[in-house]
Amino acid sequence: MKRREFVTLAAAGAAGVCAGGIRAATPASPSRPNILFIMVDEMKWNAMSCAGNTIVHTPNLDRLAKEGTYFPAAYTVAPICTPSRYSFFTSRYAHVHGSTDNQTPLREPQVLLPSLLKHAGYETAISGKLHFIPPHLDYDFDYFWSFANEGPGKLPRWPEYLAQKYPNLKGRGIVPGSQLFPDDPLGGDLAKLSYPAQDYQTPWITDRALDYLTLRNKEKPFFLFVSYLDPHSPSHLPEPYYSMFDPAKMPVPEIPPNIKKLREEEIAARNVERAGRHLIDNPEIIRHLTANYYGTIKMIDDEVGRLLRQLEADGLADNTIVVFTADHGNMLGDLGRWFKGVMYEGSSRIPLMIKAPAKSPFAEHFNRGKAVAELVENIDVMPTLCEMIGLALPAQGIQGQSLAPLVAGKAAAWKNRVFAERGSMMIRTPQYKLIKNDDRELRRGAGEFELYDLTRDPGETHNLIADSAHAKIVAELKAQLDTWQKDVPPVPAIQGVKLSQQPDSGVERPRKERPKKKRP
Repeated sequence: MKRREFVTLAAAGAAGVCAGGIRAATPASPSRPNILFIMVDEMKWNAMSCAGNTIVHTPNLDRLAKEGTYFPAAYTVAPICTPSRYSFFTSRYAHVHGSTDNQTPLREPQVLLPSLLKHAGYETAISGKLHFIPPHLDYDFDYFWSFANEGPGKLPRWPEYLAQKYPNLKGRGIVPGSQLFPDDPLGGDLAKLSYPAQDYQTPWITDRALDYLTLRNKEKPFFLFVSYLDPHSPSHLPEPYYSMFDPAKMPVPEIPPNIKKLREEEIAARNVERAGRHLIDNPEIIRHLTANYYGTIKMIDDEVGRLLRQLEADGLADNTIVVFTADHGNMLGDLGRWFKGVMYEGSSRIPLMIKAPAKSPFAEHFNRGKAVAELVENIDVMPTLCEMIGLALPAQGIQGQSLAPLVAGKAAAWKNRVFAERGSMMIRTPQYKLIKNDDRELRRGAGEFELYDLTRDPGETHNLIADSAHAKIVAELKAQLDTWQKDVPPVPAIQGVKLSQQPDSGVERPRKERPKKKRP
């Protein structure tokens, strides 16, 4: 199919996909492995039954863990969207590639995974969220369906689809009266949507991914990045997912006694719309937000099932690497916090599963249903994929390590420590976590450093920084943090690979705070 014909067909809308359906089989790809990379946004590491969650049942994610390899101690090196996604696609830490927050672009052009794979003969496609700067570029994706206003705009976007199908839709489709806490900076996110689930952004993203599996170039292997916004806020859900979990049955973490005061002070001090949203002290809001969060997780699991079934129907499953992960987590009320951006476990720890193609030599070790307990970082995913497809990476500039030797039991000297940063920064070892706080956390009453023994205190409630018995480990971890921050290797030199394009200014842009506005 020619590109012009493809664009015309895609612009027509659904392109023959029924919600929940599977297309007729299409010819399989060439022998080089395809890659299906599924990313969700703001998913807590244990929000799935294979991680021990007893609230939400996730049979499709459990299936990936059972048929592939599950990494229960995986971490993002930057617990916020843009820096984490750049780190996934560069295998470099945030202070190295330069994007340290959502408003900061890369410091200099970098080698991004889609460009690397395109150079290696792959066809590339994205359905969903990318969150790179500037947003209008294609970043070497041959096909770019956006849930919002990203990409070059050659293919239909979800807002355009929704506006075309529901021209008279009002108030973003929110059912009047469904916003139970409209005046709360965080509780105002809660709402029920009037249109059916099949027209919501998450199934729409799956539909477009299934379009690609039919319309792809059958002569090339593919890299398909399916990137869901969910379970990220706002907590707007259609039925049946909106009512799937009873708020009254949702657990409420212990709320620290100082959170209510901190939240009130932050709202009073900062007359902006989002003030106080990252702190939560109302148990009733926690219950409702948690119920919607798990409803969204259930929807994601259903959509992952659709993708996996289509791979099988198309004869692609045995020659496709499947990755499932998240850019960062969500505190879900732990320590009186919501969302991400902090160094605690709920924010920085992420789900990660990888399944090798059945025909691949890596299947012997990756497809045993094993949980690999060692600490791993999201920057390890890119070199893992490159090793699995037989693509060599330069020795200098790539900071992650392939997980293949670890999974095979041949990584005798695995690093077994992780770093993360977003103003504040942390180092975590198998036993300890040291956090160095930035001004934002200092204003909230946190000390400059925090130390937790995660083997005895997985909830991070007992700060040991003032305990003289831990002075030696604190000094060692501080030194390792300092060494890590000073390590800034050059951009990898890979002949022929296109470097990412840059914004006009190339400088970090300050965060802009939006003034308060009344909610509908």
